[in-house]
Amino acid sequence: MLMLPPAEDPKGLNEFPVLYWNQVGLELNRITHSLGGPQGGPTMSSRALGLLHLAMHDAWFLTLDHHDASDPAPYLPKDKQRPTKPAGLGVSVAEAQAALTGAAISVLDELYARPGPAVSIQATDTLTTALSNMIAGYGPHIDTLGPAHQFGVAVAREIIARLAVKPGEPGADQGRFEPKPGVFNFADEPINPVRRAGIDPNDPTRGDRAVRTYHGPFYGTTVKAFAVTDPDGHAIRDWRELGDDEYLAALREVKALGGAPDQAGVTRTPDEFVAAYYWAYDGANLIGTPPRLYNQILRVIASDRKATSDASDLAQNSEFVRLFALANVAMADAGKFAWREKYRYMLWRPLSGVREHVGGPHALAADPSLAGPREHVDSDADPFWRALGAPETNSNRLSFKPPFPAYPSGHATFGAACFQMARLYYKKRDGLTFDIGGADPIGFTFVSEELDGRSRDLHQPHVPGQPIEDQPGVIRTRVERRFSSLWRAIFENAFSRIWLGVHWRFDAFDAADALDTSGSYMPADKIVYRHVWTAKRTPGETLPVGGVPLGLGIANDIWSSGMRAPVSTSSTAALRTESISKISNTTYRQ
Repeated sequence: MLMLPPAEDPKGLNEFPVLYWNQVGLELNRITHSLGGPQGGPTMSSRALGLLHLAMHDAWFLTLDHHDASDPAPYLPKDKQRPTKPAGLGVSVAEAQAALTGAAISVLDELYARPGPAVSIQATDTLTTALSNMIAGYGPHIDTLGPAHQFGVAVAREIIARLAVKPGEPGADQGRFEPKPGVFNFADEPINPVRRAGIDPNDPTRGDRAVRTYHGPFYGTTVKAFAVTDPDGHAIRDWRELGDDEYLAALREVKALGGAPDQAGVTRTPDEFVAAYYWAYDGANLIGTPPRLYNQILRVIASDRKATSDASDLAQNSEFVRLFALANVAMADAGKFAWREKYRYMLWRPLSGVREHVGGPHALAADPSLAGPREHVDSDADPFWRALGAPETNSNRLSFKPPFPAYPSGHATFGAACFQMARLYYKKRDGLTFDIGGADPIGFTFVSEELDGRSRDLHQPHVPGQPIEDQPGVIRTRVERRFSSLWRAIFENAFSRIWLGVHWRFDAFDAADALDTSGSYMPADKIVYRHVWTAKRTPGETLPVGGVPLGLGIANDIWSSGMRAPVSTSSTAALRTESISKISNTTYRQ
């Protein structure tokens, strides 16, 4: 049985049903990434949380009959597929909470409690048992035969039918994908080119085999978008357009800031080292993926800014339901479009680029001989360079390079989408006056599980049945980190991947927007982005660079349209015309 360390969480949040089931989803996220369960990796885990919260959202607001003009409209359109509310089902908070609970359990059962051929019996049993225990631990009685619960189940089934990855679809599986050889192309990691995987996940005696892992090559082009109104508009500029000088500057920067501690020339500061690990959550044992981290932070912010602790309060429940649906739907779409762009450009990671450096893309095009035999190694190359790497927390494995292309950064895209949505939400709700392209007053303090005083680098393989506190290893120092704004968090989250050495700076942002004229970093609170504020891009407008503006644009789009299901091509004109104007400080609606 897997023993999970307790997750730190603001007191009283789980009295609100939507946040209780959010926490259940986050726990299943770290269980599945500890045992090799379903919904793995950043793409599928963001999709799982998007499905969960969208189902709860519509179960809540459809039960309440959208009775108040201030209520957001449901995601599901009024068509014959949308479940009809049963006659006699009222509009009370208790009934809406029962419907929300029915929706949550249905989604979690579907995603985590259905055995799959590639998932071990141990993982399935652990997930099923954990889910059953958390359902049993829910405070109110769950009347599974009641009309409210059954209505929630029907809503969840419709959401799943519309948006979940179906059996036989590739999802995040790698299929028969193989990297394309050549300079600048994503390739097997030179330090960990293969992993050993069991031939039969339920029978270790059958031995194992070498596998090369590539996460989600078909994901971005095959899965359905949740709520963006302009799928073609969420694209980024070809990184090659930045030119040789920017590529070389990015290479020199990641060598200096992202190298392993024993590498010559590393200038990363202790604070940057802390930030690198703080934001990691690279599918780590007992920790999970970035969408879990961003939800944990959102819980802190929601707790700090809640109006009441009364779990029966209609307005407070509705706020939590809406906020977490908006943020998780934005991250679900961030996963789709970030992975579409990743496999469009197929850019190698710094670990490959530094070791095999031959100059910039334009220089190579001008002189193909640069890719051939050389008399001397280029002074910017280092065939033995090692990155700090994504940490294999709570294990004794080596740090690694994420198994998918670099450009754009998934971390940067997910974090920007989630935090921008929270910024937009609280800007409207609280009448805040900040510019959506600059710093905000929404601060928070959070302890990352990467640096919580319990997580560690083990001296031996992890033992699932023992508390992590009883397993020998180097303990990660507990760090309580304070952020003055969500804007600062967006950029530190993006910078952190450079400090790990797993991303180029342009994977996250355009250096022209993120650096001052001397080439040093500006304070994140001072960074203002350009050209990314329209929900739909105008013809001829320059595409943005990297994951930060990609995530910001996705959040802006979904917020502007009110988070509705994509409509058919014949009926999109009015909605897109409405969304084309820039989001202003005065025009917001849910």
